[in-house]
Amino acid sequence: MTEPKSEKLTRALNQLIEEHGIKNVVHSLANHCFKEAEFLRQDRSTDLAQNWQDIAEKLQKVMENQES
Repeated sequence: MTEPKSEKLTRALNQLIEEHGIKNVVHSLANHCFKEAEFLRQDRSTDLAQNWQDIAEKLQKVMENQES
């Protein structure tokens, strides 16, 4: 029996957090989202780009709130 994708993702995320720390993981995710948004803008997929931009900004806010 195979493991559901959500459980695999959760396990992988937990491992990343354990190895690199939550701040580094969230920071990396935000950077990835910003890069994806920029790529999609260049490809003229503005709606998708805005979604990625929104996610990145929310992740950045999480990091800023944790630092406060």
